[in-house]
Amino acid sequence: MLAPNNTAVELALPPLDVRALARRAAVPAALALAAVGAVVVAQSRVHAVSDAINRGLSVSPGWAAVAVVFESASLAGYVGLLSLVAGRAASRVGVRESAQITLAGAAATRLLPTAGAGGLALAFWALRQAGLRMQAATRTLLAFLVVLYSVFLGSVLLSGTALAFGLVTDHGPLELCAIPAAVAALGIVSALALAANRRVEPGAGADEAPDVAQQGSRVKVSAQLVADAVRDALGLIRLRDARLAGAVAYWAFDAAVLWAMLHAFGSPPVLPVIVLAYFVGQAANTVPIPGSVSGGIAGVLIAFGVAPALAVPAVLAYRTIAVWLPTPAAIAAVPALRATVARWRGESGAVVSH
Repeated sequence: MLAPNNTAVELALPPLDVRALARRAAVPAALALAAVGAVVVAQSRVHAVSDAINRGLSVSPGWAAVAVVFESASLAGYVGLLSLVAGRAASRVGVRESAQITLAGAAATRLLPTAGAGGLALAFWALRQAGLRMQAATRTLLAFLVVLYSVFLGSVLLSGTALAFGLVTDHGPLELCAIPAAVAALGIVSALALAANRRVEPGAGADEAPDVAQQGSRVKVSAQLVADAVRDALGLIRLRDARLAGAVAYWAFDAAVLWAMLHAFGSPPVLPVIVLAYFVGQAANTVPIPGSVSGGIAGVLIAFGVAPALAVPAVLAYRTIAVWLPTPAAIAAVPALRATVARWRGESGAVVSH
């Protein structure tokens, strides 16, 4: 484990405001409905909105229970992968601590309108509190994201290619299949090329690598960080640790919630359509506008011929389960993580911050 930085200034978790969380929950829910409604209006099927909402309120308890199990498995996969990646860099971070970081990050994501950046910022902060220096924490978090999002890009590439080449029956626009697949392929190839061209000094490990912040322009620094993260991720994959399956479990079981909700309300499309709609919709999360993910997923499903009366309630039910199911545990994880950080500080006798 890397030595802590004893000259840093203390940073504490922000106080949890449950009322603020409730107020924030109302606005995204309303905007999500508006976004999905706009998609349906654009398809000139206004009458489907009220029917879809009514159906969404009457989801089958059996399918809802299946979806809850899937979402819990998705979170477990995330925790498992984080415990592997973070635990190798900081021995203080085990499964329990990884669960606290994951769930507290979920709370931060819901409290802050940052398209998921709140959770990443909290994870980075937690790694710093665990004793990692700035660069080591950055590389650890980036390696985790590379492993996680390699599954994301691979899924888009496979599903988009299968649909574009007609390997499965579908009636969607070719561009909606081919463009995401091409972008995913470009991302994978670019990342691997950066890693292959990254020069590492002989005998220098990750802990002894020079500070990339002093080596050039921001573009060059960013490229070096990505290259190092890809190399670290490839090293993790070579370990063949069972927890690496958490990257697949995280995406697969979360997408399975959408599959379950499509079954709950009707007959779902072929699996590649669900996969493509799910991942293209998730990409809309980079736009910090509440409801963008719901609108993106529903829009892709409708473009592939799924009736709005099926797509809209299924997506709304999926988002309700995926977003708000972890909320009680996420709220409880915030004080638990604060206690863990306090314990770390007591053990080290030093203050660590970002």
